[in-house]
Amino acid sequence: MFLLHKTAKIPMLLAAFCLMAGITAASVPPACAAAEASVLSVDGQASAEQEPDRAIVSIGVTTQAGDAAKAQAENARKAQAIHQAVSALGIADQDIETQNYSFYPVYTQTASHQNKITGYRVDNTIVVTINRISLTGKVIDTSLASGANEISSLDFGAKDVSNARNAALKKAVLDARSKAEVLASALGMRIVGIKNVSENVSNPGTRRYTGNLLMMAKSDAAPATPVEAGTLRVTANVHIDFLLSK
Repeated sequence: MFLLHKTAKIPMLLAAFCLMAGITAASVPPACAAAEASVLSVDGQASAEQEPDRAIVSIGVTTQAGDAAKAQAENARKAQAIHQAVSALGIADQDIETQNYSFYPVYTQTASHQNKITGYRVDNTIVVTINRISLTGKVIDTSLASGANEISSLDFGAKDVSNARNAALKKAVLDARSKAEVLASALGMRIVGIKNVSENVSNPGTRRYTGNLLMMAKSDAAPATPVEAGTLRVTANVHIDFLLSK
């Protein structure tokens, strides 16, 4: 998108100054030149990709028993086994945390349509941050072998996306400049300066793996869970007001 307009809405004081000072074309100061220049508004967009350098996997442990204490003890045993097994792979303790722990009774409906407690269920989610992408498959396999019965999510991210952000911004500016030069040439004008610049860069956040990790890990054809991290995309948008002259 582009807009071309004259900067005719200048303050009267600036116009009066230029006239009273007897400015000639050869000695026009920047303020007066800007007052007469046309403005070409152009948008530029570009993106840059970056490889993830960390993964976050949510591991579910669900246990159920007729006795509340047994359900809790079994869940705690499995969670502890997962923690120890994952730690043995080189994952730091601070990168293993428990989230969304819940404990509740299990009901069945009797013949008289009344709810009766028949057991207790414990759901526990262990979130592991993996700073070595190559360990992702091993963490999943090890967790399932240690008692986990669900892999609820797997997300890939990056600690620092500044390089991709800067690359996207530079390419967006070049995109806007290229458009402006084509338009200016078609209009019989040339770019002589820049009036305003604004930018907006999207946060890539994380990329979620959408495959069925539980089925993949349990497949006999896959001795190790295959996980591809893919790439993260940063998109930059710029808006530039170029000054034009004949």
